[in-house]
Amino acid sequence: GYLEQAGEGTLLLDEIGELSHATQVKLLRVLQQREFCRLGSNRLIPLRARLIFATHTDLAELVAQGKFRLDLFYRINVMKVTAPALQERVEDIPQIAMHFLRQYSEIYQKVVEDIRPGAMALLQSYSWPGNVRELENVIQRAIIVASNESICEKDLPLNIQSESVLNIGDYQPTNSFERQLRNYK
Repeated sequence: GYLEQAGEGTLLLDEIGELSHATQVKLLRVLQQREFCRLGSNRLIPLRARLIFATHTDLAELVAQGKFRLDLFYRINVMKVTAPALQERVEDIPQIAMHFLRQYSEIYQKVVEDIRPGAMALLQSYSWPGNVRELENVIQRAIIVASNESICEKDLPLNIQSESVLNIGDYQPTNSFERQLRNYK
């Protein structure tokens, strides 16, 4: 259904490394033949959409372990874009956090307009094992518990409040995500 709904657009297939062997076979067939059938039908529908595959796992390692098909790996590995972890893009955190602040302030219809410098410093010093999804959840929570129009340190979860901010000045980021995208073009 998603392949058909995508039409001539783009479809993101996330966590491609988690596909079962049977689903890998079906996906490989669709990619090779550039067509598919609806469930319960035998009429072929041409695949017009561009497909983007995302994963947090090393697919080459999964191939070596026999958990991912080599032929599918080669079929989807046309162009590789590696996005560094959020902890490697500390300079991007304010922009991403403000995006989520605007988005969830509107959703919750609550006026929260900014993040105080101390709270931003905590966000930038945190290690972000959950990457951008974790940052999104933290901002969402902070908006819910915020008692005024700014997110303060006390609005952040305790695990973020307790991480040290002492070494944040020592961090020298290698590249921002936006810079990588510009360089890619």
